[in-house]
Amino acid sequence: MDWTRGVLSSLGANDVDLVASLPDAALDPLLSALESDPGIETVTATREESAVGILSGAWLGGRRGALVCQSSGLATTVNALSSLNKPARIPFLGIVSRRGDLGEFNLAQVPFGYAASSVLDEIGIRNRTVSDAGEIGTAVDLAAKTAFSTEEPYVLLLDATVTGAKDEF
Repeated sequence: MDWTRGVLSSLGANDVDLVASLPDAALDPLLSALESDPGIETVTATREESAVGILSGAWLGGRRGALVCQSSGLATTVNALSSLNKPARIPFLGIVSRRGDLGEFNLAQVPFGYAASSVLDEIGIRNRTVSDAGEIGTAVDLAAKTAFSTEEPYVLLLDATVTGAKDEF
């Protein structure tokens, strides 16, 4: 099973029916699969913190959502996560391609990609890095269960070993 099918299956099993995303080459296979899934509404946001707002409003309206973006975009959500989602206990699942480590060619991606987990820890957002594509279905399932039962965001950081590294060398 490829990693995108594991994500789709686990989202469906956890009643996630809305995905807010931003374009990302590493996540394109997942984004394409999500757009083709009749059980999931997809919204392309203009900024990642707008996606957090969309998902927060959806939760208040009784829906379950996920954010799909890359780690540099996740960096722009830190204020929204720490000042809205964390104190108000508004959950969603983050599925984030982790830039800045294995196979990274763009120096601008390194600082936050490398520090993402530590920054999320500092603001109290639970997270896990997934390095094995074979674990993605289980990781998404358990992260969704955790997010929605504790009513807090949970972010999965997907290494290039899962999504594939860009070949820019």
